[in-house]
Amino acid sequence: MHEYCEITIKYDVELSPYTTYRIGGKADCFIEARSAEEMKRAVAYARSRSMPFFVLGGGSNVLFDDEGVRGLVIRNLSSKVHFSDRSVSAESGVPLATLLSESQRRGLAGLEFLAGIPGSLGGAIFGNAGAYGKCVGDCVEQAVVITPDGEEMVVPGDSFRFCYRSSRLKTKGGIVLSATLALSAGDPEAILHEMKRITEERRQKHPAGMGSCGCYFKNVDGSDGSGRRISAGRLLEEAGAKEMAVGKARVSPLHANFIVNPGGATAEEIRALGELCRQRVKEKFGIRLEEEVRIVGKNLSAGILDAPCDRSRDQEIT
Repeated sequence: MHEYCEITIKYDVELSPYTTYRIGGKADCFIEARSAEEMKRAVAYARSRSMPFFVLGGGSNVLFDDEGVRGLVIRNLSSKVHFSDRSVSAESGVPLATLLSESQRRGLAGLEFLAGIPGSLGGAIFGNAGAYGKCVGDCVEQAVVITPDGEEMVVPGDSFRFCYRSSRLKTKGGIVLSATLALSAGDPEAILHEMKRITEERRQKHPAGMGSCGCYFKNVDGSDGSGRRISAGRLLEEAGAKEMAVGKARVSPLHANFIVNPGGATAEEIRALGELCRQRVKEKFGIRLEEEVRIVGKNLSAGILDAPCDRSRDQEIT
């Protein structure tokens, strides 16, 4: 490893400890960025070398290839948080659990629906995380982003074009450095009670103690024009997918939309089981399920697949 302006670049780092799936090979290069400034420098470093890179937040909705990643993984640990009367401005690496607990302590409501969801603020914005009819996109007032062209910009919340489990970041690229979320005044005890209720509801419905990404597939658009979505878990259960297995990967007996790693499963087994589940639903209902999990192959970016980390000389990240 080398030190570059207090940022340590590590080589051949196992990725499995950094994901909730506990799966993944090695990253050629790995940086832990502990502030928005370090995030900018790490991204600039990769771009200056035409090196493919991937920004990793809480690792709760990602499945890395068994062969690892040819390029740079930037683990986003930036976590500064600042509260005002009715909003919070936070760096994108802050864990959702931290953001919720700090908001609750100050009597600021509006994020309770995220209780029990692992991951970081940046990942939640990227995939427009949500539950109980609410989503993160409803709360975002503005954000500081790095555009796909490498430019740093302050953008309004509506520029993300949030939709179900997606945003412009997901379709067009870009990286959130920080965001400001609109909150509302509330009673700390009432907020805490609601957070505990939602967390307990999740605990009862979702498998625990095994590696997973949460729901593997997205819910499906309804055909009645009501805007309601059909539960992918229900479709999978009715199609007979519950408790199916490939190798050590298996569908949870508790929730058919959780493909879990009880221990020792590979990414290939998870993906193969996901494909079997998709086929079951397609055969029974004529519906093709779409993954909610982000599957990251060994080659991060078409066109710059073979840009290696230069281990022979130091280079300052500015």
